[in-house]
Amino acid sequence: MPYQPLRLPAGWRQLPHYVWVGLILLGLLAALYWVSRPGMIAGAVHVDRIEVSVIGRDDIPPKMVELPHVLDDESPPWHQRVAYRLNWPAELDYDSREGQRLALLLPRVDARFRVLLNDHEIFSIGWYAAADRTILSGLFPYHIPLPAGLLAERPQDNVLVIEVQGVPLERSGLSPFQIGEHDPLFDRYRVLEIWQVMGGWMMAIASVFMGLISIFLWYSLKERLFLLMAAASLAHVVRLLLLLMLESPLSPEWHFFVYRLAFNLYVAFFCLFIEELFGLQMRVVRWLAYFLLVSGPLWLLAALWTESYTYARIWAGGLALLAGVSLFMLFVRVEWGRRINQDQALVMVVALFTLITGVRDFLVLQLHFPGDADIRWMSIGSLALMFTLGWVLVQRATASTREVHRLNQSLAEIVARREAELRQAFEQLRVSEQQRAVEGERRRLMRDMHDGLGSQLVQTLNMVRSQRGALDPRSVEAMIHHALEELRMTLDSLEPMEGDLPTILGTFRQRIAPALDSAGIALVWDVQEVPALSALDSRGIMHLFRCMQEIFANVVKHSRATAVTVRTFSDAEAVYLCVEDNGIGLSVDPSASGNGRGLGNLRVRAAKLGAHIRFYSVNPGTGVEFRFPMQHPVRTEWAHTGSGEA
Repeated sequence: MPYQPLRLPAGWRQLPHYVWVGLILLGLLAALYWVSRPGMIAGAVHVDRIEVSVIGRDDIPPKMVELPHVLDDESPPWHQRVAYRLNWPAELDYDSREGQRLALLLPRVDARFRVLLNDHEIFSIGWYAAADRTILSGLFPYHIPLPAGLLAERPQDNVLVIEVQGVPLERSGLSPFQIGEHDPLFDRYRVLEIWQVMGGWMMAIASVFMGLISIFLWYSLKERLFLLMAAASLAHVVRLLLLLMLESPLSPEWHFFVYRLAFNLYVAFFCLFIEELFGLQMRVVRWLAYFLLVSGPLWLLAALWTESYTYARIWAGGLALLAGVSLFMLFVRVEWGRRINQDQALVMVVALFTLITGVRDFLVLQLHFPGDADIRWMSIGSLALMFTLGWVLVQRATASTREVHRLNQSLAEIVARREAELRQAFEQLRVSEQQRAVEGERRRLMRDMHDGLGSQLVQTLNMVRSQRGALDPRSVEAMIHHALEELRMTLDSLEPMEGDLPTILGTFRQRIAPALDSAGIALVWDVQEVPALSALDSRGIMHLFRCMQEIFANVVKHSRATAVTVRTFSDAEAVYLCVEDNGIGLSVDPSASGNGRGLGNLRVRAAKLGAHIRFYSVNPGTGVEFRFPMQHPVRTEWAHTGSGEA
């Protein structure tokens, strides 16, 4: 027959996960109840009534007490050292002590103690430690073999004594214990060790893990929820570590205060976490948690001051009551299935389970209700709660991450659309700017040709018309030659020289050299490589040509010079162009305004280039310096200055 997988009915498969978890926890509660029922161990005697006396106080008679016996519930003389004396049970009869394998199982005894069999010490914990050391053995079970050689020949002659040295407010004393055959008691001891000690370490590890995850998530997402969970987890870690230490590094008073304060903080921060998780803004729950944060330390200090264990019991009951009230108010506030999601419902179910385990342990351990006090349900409840909260936090962080990814993807799509629109608009703008640039360059060429070539041709035409009979060919030739130079200079300005000042000056040199040669003026060329200048586009080149044309015209016509030097150099801030002649120099102050149309034109054109111009004397002769800043200011066609430096 082929394998058929188990299939649940369709209705069962549709149940929310918190329902399944709730059913599992109900089964776990039933299993805990079954395991922790008071019962007998085969081959052992259960001792729940024993004689106790105060060591060293003969004036206080011994008395029979029911176990568990808490020294803090007795009067002060009983708070120091007491001796629990057990007469040998009749059920542990034997014919010969040889070969007997008997043992004693102490599930809980606190704090320092030792065991004596027939006046021989066979086991001790912290009994001989220094008085200032804090020994707390209450968490740990103890399996103590009874040496056959120390047994009496007759069973009824055996005397077992358990001496206990108490610590105030630490619930010192003795709990019910078993005595009997070695192997069944050892099996029971292993169960208790796993349940109490290993369970405690598992809770501590889970709390550390939860605290670290919460801190990481809070650092990444900056949500108050994760910070509250981190605070609760780390407070729980402190409590568990102090609980799991046989010898505390703190004094007894500080151990009492810090251990219970850590649990106080754990409950308060956990209530705030639950309130934040549901997002109900429940002011009452929040104020109850704040009240616990403030009143808890004060109440613990009062318990230390009075050394009254009743205060400690009230504090423990108050924690359970506050957690129960907060959880009940959340149940009342929410509309089940409508105002909470499935993860929040899961937390409610597991928190209720944990609260039930805590209340059961409080009733059995503190108020001595029926039940096996050796098996504590809170370990299972805390583990279930920690793992559930870890699941919820990871789900919440995953949901936040998915939402961030979704928003990023949506944002990326929006940005992509906007980029496409911007590219399209930029392309349209580029075409429009290109058209405007072409139009502007066309208008500039027309203006330059009108002002230069056109003006020269008009003058030539006028001269030809006015001097028809006595026309001087040389004058006509000179004027036509000048017009051709204007045309060549305009065409040269259109060459793509990319702001290369030496190349621009080299082009100008070709045009001016013949005029200098005919005038007998030597040209000294000291042009060095300098950085490119963005201001020297086609328009800037034309302005620079006009400036150089004006300068060299002045040198040829007015300076009486025999040599002129063109020099370029640069520094970290600017590029410099200097033209110096060895003529007679300027007869007026070049820095003053109104010193001739030529100097004024130079200043205006230098301003259009974004350059500073300076006139200076070289004794003999005149120098003109153009200073082009590396960071060129915005040029304007209308800027000019009347000073000597523009």
